[in-house]
Amino acid sequence: SVDRESLPGRRVTIPPFTMLKDEELLSQDAARDALGLDRQGRYALLSLGPGNVKDISGIGRGLIDELARHGYTAFWTRPPISATDTPLPEGAVPITEFPLLRIMRAFDIIVSAAGYNTCAEILQSRVPTLLVPNTQVADDQTRRAQIVADVMPAVVSPCETPEQRSDAVNRLLATLDSAPIDSPAVDLRGAEHAADEILALIGNR
Repeated sequence: SVDRESLPGRRVTIPPFTMLKDEELLSQDAARDALGLDRQGRYALLSLGPGNVKDISGIGRGLIDELARHGYTAFWTRPPISATDTPLPEGAVPITEFPLLRIMRAFDIIVSAAGYNTCAEILQSRVPTLLVPNTQVADDQTRRAQIVADVMPAVVSPCETPEQRSDAVNRLLATLDSAPIDSPAVDLRGAEHAADEILALIGNR
């Protein structure tokens, strides 16, 4: 067994990390080809969480209808940890790709909750995003969503009413006219930093 009391006590803070490296993400054309999508189409990816804590079906249906009015086909993620299968309105397409990050750039826009892993992936993909924070979880998704919106084209909204959804989608679509971001505005090499710290600790022992 490990005598944890004898181990060096040093707290290390690392930046966020993602599952894939930048070069492993497909370009928009390559991702659309992989999914069998029209390269000239308008596509939105909705990833509002598994729905285990908060019922996101009403918000999701309203956003799908709103996006359809702007000519977007909505793809709805099917998280493997979802306890229930949220029924989708006509026109929504389920997607179960894993890792989702690899094909995120297939989509013109993303609509997502603001979980830790998802926000890191959004920062890496650099796809304009509407963040819908879940306020019924322990972490502060609203604050995290705002941090993302401060460094890339992103809109933060609860999207609980038709008016909020319309306003949020309009503001999101307005960001599409912005120049694309060449690289993430946040250091996402947390995995490399963590590995370096672990190796240094092993070396010191």
